[in-house]
Amino acid sequence: MLGFNFDVSDFRFFLKAISINFMKVLESLVNAYNSMFQVKAEDIVKVYTEIGDELSKKTDNEGALKAYKKVLEVDSGNIHALSRLGRLYLNYGLANDAIEVLRKATVLDKTRAKHFYLLGSAYFMVDNNQDAINAFTEAIRLNPKYSYAYYKLGLVYDSISDFDKAIESYENAISINPNFVKVYQSLGLAYEGKGMREKAVQYFKKALEKEEKNA
Repeated sequence: MLGFNFDVSDFRFFLKAISINFMKVLESLVNAYNSMFQVKAEDIVKVYTEIGDELSKKTDNEGALKAYKKVLEVDSGNIHALSRLGRLYLNYGLANDAIEVLRKATVLDKTRAKHFYLLGSAYFMVDNNQDAINAFTEAIRLNPKYSYAYYKLGLVYDSISDFDKAIESYENAISINPNFVKVYQSLGLAYEGKGMREKAVQYFKKALEKEEKNA
């Protein structure tokens, strides 16, 4: 059976991160280490996953990142850890690291629109526009009601001055979510890019109206 040595260098990390219930798990793992017992890999994955999720809830991104990396040391194809790690890398602005783990997530599981959305966001951060378009398009195929994917797709088209496709994407986004303020702002900018000033002002006003209504 696959085994994994408990890493005692992480005591401080554990003590900071683990709730009362987790402390019971920690004590059993410490006892196991002290008796030279090999902790099963699946137990290590479970513990570090729970720690990562708990730290994410507490917005301790650095601690969560470390926990999910530990999961992947034991189980390199763990979809949950790959997804969470990809999001954390995006939060830190580490687009290339995000691309690496999210590409793996989309290969291992081709059914989750969220993974393609996050991957598209990472590609967009490094100006890889075609791959970003492909990823957002796949996210939309998997979830036709994904307003944020339509919005991001519009941003990509906007960035390459394909204003007609940008406008189409934005309109799809607000047809799903009519209160999506940023989309109205982006529509205004897209029409401004087309030289349609009057139409642009119309959407800027709508954005202000929606913002005031949602305040």
